Amino acid sequence: MRTLIIGAGETGYHIAQELSSEKMEVTLIDENPTHLLAAQKELNVACVRGNGTSLSVLEQAGIEKSDLLIAATDQDETNLICCLLANHYGVETKIAITKTGSFFKPTLISKYLESGISQIINSSMVAAQEILDTAGFASAAEVSAFGEKNVLLIGYKVKPDSPLEGKELIGLRSEALDQFLIGSIVREGESFIPSGKDRILAGDYVYILVPREKQEMLNQFLKVQVNRSRRAVVAGSGQTALRVAEGLIKSHYEVTLIIGEQEHPDIKRKILNNKNFHMIRGDAESVRLQLQLDVPVAALFIAATKDDFVNIAASVVARYLGAQKTIALVNKEELAEAARSAEIDGVISPRLSTARRVRQVIYSAEGDLNFTTISETNMEVHEMVAGEDAPILGLPLKKFRLPQNSLVGAIVKGGNQAIIPNGETAIEAGNQVIMLTLPEGVPRLRELIEGKK
Repeated sequence: MRTLIIGAGETGYHIAQELSSEKMEVTLIDENPTHLLAAQKELNVACVRGNGTSLSVLEQAGIEKSDLLIAATDQDETNLICCLLANHYGVETKIAITKTGSFFKPTLISKYLESGISQIINSSMVAAQEILDTAGFASAAEVSAFGEKNVLLIGYKVKPDSPLEGKELIGLRSEALDQFLIGSIVREGESFIPSGKDRILAGDYVYILVPREKQEMLNQFLKVQVNRSRRAVVAGSGQTALRVAEGLIKSHYEVTLIIGEQEHPDIKRKILNNKNFHMIRGDAESVRLQLQLDVPVAALFIAATKDDFVNIAASVVARYLGAQKTIALVNKEELAEAARSAEIDGVISPRLSTARRVRQVIYSAEGDLNFTTISETNMEVHEMVAGEDAPILGLPLKKFRLPQNSLVGAIVKGGNQAIIPNGETAIEAGNQVIMLTLPEGVPRLRELIEGKK
């Protein structure tokens, strides 16, 4: 697939990194020579310097032979124009990344989709939804949902006092009564699918598949005390923070929003007038202010300002004071790694969230129901539907040789019955199958599960 990406900033660069690693032919367009130089040094991509709205630049980059165009500049208007221009060159799939909420209105979206834009992805909305998903699970540092949201994939940091620390998976499997599955372990930056004899160590970051109906059981197993408080403190005045505050209010939280002294957020009237919404001006990282807001007894503290340093500092303070769960929005990857090591419960990267959403759009066009990546690794999670003629049907899973580093993580039967499989489990036609795999394993899995060559 020939892909043209306009904008080589944080988001565009990461999307290019993801797609080029899958052997796609990627060309980057950007006016900033520094951005292009970094991409040329680190990625296997072609680079063209220029404005993505220029026809001559687009033609120089090979738009006439491109299958996919992704517009990811810092200007929403530019991204929409680039996608509209791509229509004239017959590009099949056009994806526009937006940041503000001004273009993300139902009437406008329908008009743009009618004009030929395949998908409009609002990065603040995607990041806000990931924050809300993570906030909803007490033990999770990140959450993805599969199988019509009947199966959850959660990321969990193993601390020295964790019930998982030091356990062999084979013993853990019987102890947990097959209610959940550890599908992947990230250790010292390397990910692997564990075997029964592998032992979980303190410092590991594990990905756990669990049926949604069993999430409370998992919290109990991990000895996570679920705070029954419905009080949340959100720091920030941008679109992401406001969407998070609105989502929490809809989930019956009492929300206090911290904004800067000179900030004037565009808050909806129905939120301002809601009895569960409060707003205060001040510095989010202030210990005095957090004590004033009773952060030590809050269920959630979420730092989603436009400043990564403020978000990390405010979340560390909230963790120190005893907030039940802390989540920080962090754009720069090097800072995200530092935030994770600071014991912040959840670190959400807008660029990573947006890149995942882009790939979901691409994979959905190829037949996947859902898709995500395992953060900072090359491991992927795919949701496929078992075909009528699939070779894997009817026989125990232990009879099949899956691609290396691949695992059947969960199966959804009858639309809503989620099960964690074992070697004796058989897949039936129409089942939704959640797979963990490396990118190179996807074609073989399509043959086995979907029956596609």
